[in-house]
Amino acid sequence: MKHRSSYIICFLVLAAAILNSGCIAQSPEESVESKVLEFLTAVNEDEAGMAYSLYTGKDFLAPASITMIFKNKGMGPGTIMETTIISQEIVGDLAIVKVECSVATLDLSGNAKSTTLVPIYFRLQNSELGWIITRVSFDLELTFDNAELVDIEVESTSIDLITDNAPTITVFAFAMLGAGLYLDKKDKAKKKENSRTIDASDAVPLQKEAIAQYVRFVPAQQITVGNVTSVDVWVKNFTQEPYHNFSMKAKFANSLEVEKVNLFFDTIAPGETAKRTWVVKPKLTGWASIEEPTVIFDYMGTKYIGVLDPVWLQVQ
Repeated sequence: MKHRSSYIICFLVLAAAILNSGCIAQSPEESVESKVLEFLTAVNEDEAGMAYSLYTGKDFLAPASITMIFKNKGMGPGTIMETTIISQEIVGDLAIVKVECSVATLDLSGNAKSTTLVPIYFRLQNSELGWIITRVSFDLELTFDNAELVDIEVESTSIDLITDNAPTITVFAFAMLGAGLYLDKKDKAKKKENSRTIDASDAVPLQKEAIAQYVRFVPAQQITVGNVTSVDVWVKNFTQEPYHNFSMKAKFANSLEVEKVNLFFDTIAPGETAKRTWVVKPKLTGWASIEEPTVIFDYMGTKYIGVLDPVWLQVQ
C-alpha cells in the first residue's frame, strides 16, 4: 500500500506536467495517419504484438494471425518498401483510410526482384485511448455505411484517476488513499475475470493441414432460425505427449448469436478425445459461417497456433 501511494504521487506529478505543457496537440488527421503507419511499420518489422496492440476488431484474433494473413497477401516481414496514404476521411468518431503499399518480391538473398502496389483499407475509431484500428480489408473498400461503433475496453489507470480529480489539491489528497484501495481491489477482480482468456502471444504458427487431422467440427443435424443449436468441436490427441492449455476461438457471422466464443479444453492426455461445444442461435436462413477457427495450445514446452477452414452452417 505504501508503494502504491508513492506511485500515485508520481503519476500525479506526471499528469499535471502533461496537462499544463500543452504539448498534446496532434490533429485528428495526423493521429489517424500516424496510427495506420505505425501499424504497418510493426507488421513490416515482424512485431505482431505491437501491431495487435493498435487494433481492436474481428479481422485478427491474435498477433500471430496478423503475420499469417499479411503473408498470405504476399506481405511478409521486410517486404513493404513504401507506404502512401491515398485518401483519408473522418466523420465524427470514425475514420476511413486507404493506403497503397509498394511490396517487394524478395530473392533468396533478401534483395527485391520486383514490386507491386497493394491497396489496404482501414477503419479507425476514436476512443479514450485515442484512434484505434477496428477494421482492415485487402479486397473490399470500406465505407461509413452501416459502420457500427466498436465497444473498446478502456482500463482506468492511476493517471486517469488523478486527472479526473484534477480540480483541487484537496481532492487529490483524499483520492490518493482511496485510489490505492480501489486499484488493489480492481487488480484482484480483473485477474480473476481474465483467468480464462486465451493468450496467443509468442505462439508458433502451424499449417492448417497439420491441425485438421485431429480437429473435427460437427454441427447439429437440423439448424433452424431462432432456435438454439450447437456445433461440437472434437479434438483427438494422437501423440505420446499431452496437449496443455488447449483452446479455440473464432469469428462468427453477424447472423449468429453465440454464447461463448472461446472454448477451453485445458489438458488433453495422449490418446484422449475431448469435446467442447459452441452454442449458437441463427437469426437468418441460408448459410452462416464460423470464420478462422483458431487453435492455440502448448506441446512439449512450445506454444502453437493455427487457423482452420471456415465452418459452414445451413440454416433453415
